[in-house]
Amino acid sequence: MTAAPGRQTGGQPARNQQTGGQPAPAQEAQPARPLPLVSVVLPARNAAATLGRQLEALADQDYAGPWEVIVVDDGSQDGTGEAAAAYRHRLPRLVVVRARGTGGGGVNRARNTGCRHSQGDVLVFCDADDVVAPGWLTAMERALRRAPAVGGALERVSLNDPVALAARPPKPTAALADTFGFLPYPLGANCGARREVWARLGGFDERYLYGSDDVEFFWRAQLAGRELAFAPDAVVHYQLRSTVRQMARQAFRYGRSHPMLFRTFAAHGMPRSSLPGLAREWGWLLCHGLHLVGRTDRRAAWLSRAALRSGRLVGSVRHRVLYL
Repeated sequence: MTAAPGRQTGGQPARNQQTGGQPAPAQEAQPARPLPLVSVVLPARNAAATLGRQLEALADQDYAGPWEVIVVDDGSQDGTGEAAAAYRHRLPRLVVVRARGTGGGGVNRARNTGCRHSQGDVLVFCDADDVVAPGWLTAMERALRRAPAVGGALERVSLNDPVALAARPPKPTAALADTFGFLPYPLGANCGARREVWARLGGFDERYLYGSDDVEFFWRAQLAGRELAFAPDAVVHYQLRSTVRQMARQAFRYGRSHPMLFRTFAAHGMPRSSLPGLAREWGWLLCHGLHLVGRTDRRAAWLSRAALRSGRLVGSVRHRVLYL
């Protein structure tokens, strides 16, 4: 049997016919591509009580390349900046920035401030009251090699009690969120983008002070032709609100932002709110009104759902659109 060209026969090295029968030179190994500088942008407002555990979790990350943490103190009055500065010795590079002005200017202004003070070509975002899991930073950077924008997975059980979980039940973690039936999106508590995406979009929209702030940015990115990918191995343990009043207030603010989203993206295909769905939701609230005087978890669930719908009503009036 005649050996195929280039194969070894009889234990002898294969000959290169183009070099006069001499053994082919060994290919030199290509040098490994250096890992990029990653900037972790972390907005914080009155977060002194929880910021330490998040910075501790960041200090334990295993990312092999250079990275930094930019904490943006958004008008805190509880020593958040000082709590952050205490971790300078635990992190490769820590920058603590005070947002402009007095009082909170909104989470998107804080994110933009952090991005402007950062040095990395890769930007990842997390929140001051959550806890990133081991390997989170490595997984985010790996995902951002494949796609210009990414979102990670949120684990909701470990940091929250049954009352909080009743108000915001755990959702499947195998995909990005798609609440509005339009485009997927990650939550700002676990997301990232290449710097060129942030710069090309002009940053986060600072008109979104709270609620839909993350949705708007990643929808704009996709409409501008930037792929959004899911990074299931980039996990953040997500902290929900701890009191019923805080849960209802947060749901109201989320709902109030939804008509603003609709006003911006209806022309791009965002569907109107479903009237049958609206009828079912208000019907459920009417039929379960006794939850208000029942167990705390049921009261939290009822108030959160009612607050979301009430927020949409207020937002519809404010933004002069109908999104209920």
